[in-house]
Amino acid sequence: MANIFQKLIPYRSPLELLCEHSKLCVSAAYLMYAAVEKYFNNMPIDEQFSEVDKLEHDADQLKLQLRDIYSKLKWTYFNKSDFLDILHNVDAIIDLTDDVVKVLTINQIENVSEEIKSAILELADVVRKSVEHMNETVQELKTVVESGFSPKEIEKEDKSVETVESEERSSDRLGLALGKKLFAKKHEMNPVDIMFLNNLVILLMRIEDRAKNAVERIRMITHM
Repeated sequence: MANIFQKLIPYRSPLELLCEHSKLCVSAAYLMYAAVEKYFNNMPIDEQFSEVDKLEHDADQLKLQLRDIYSKLKWTYFNKSDFLDILHNVDAIIDLTDDVVKVLTINQIENVSEEIKSAILELADVVRKSVEHMNETVQELKTVVESGFSPKEIEKEDKSVETVESEERSSDRLGLALGKKLFAKKHEMNPVDIMFLNNLVILLMRIEDRAKNAVERIRMITHM
């Protein structure tokens, strides 16, 4: 009987594991920001590289558990495809964060203006905060479900979603402005370095996109 019960109701719920996965994204985002800051100060980022790599590994293990558990569940609070789409976007965040840190180890640029440095750090900070707010929406989703989709809890969730969407617009503006600044220096900087930094900007913006995608899917679930 115990074995049958365990198959029907896993010891850890998918939402609990998703919340844990989302928290790993926040930790990775903070390490990513620290790596970007150190990079522009010509400091080693080996520690951040190792820690983010470990976090990505832990996230992969959680993803495998989640998919396995969800495939066995006979009943869920919402559509399976909705949940897996959230998981896909949250998992992409930590993958992209790892990509950012790895990219920083490929090429060291010394001739970078303070204007470019501060703009990239500002973008990295916006992205870091967006991941943190995305995590808040994931944690709140668990509360919404446990409250039986209480209107009060849904209202809180909506405010978190609006925050991430606002930050996404901010990162788009910053990223576009950064691209223009970088290519305006085509006569001052090595073209390879310009493309390198532009690729870094694109990766940061993709993290933001994934955070937005996750919260938009959560909003769809809470308003079904």
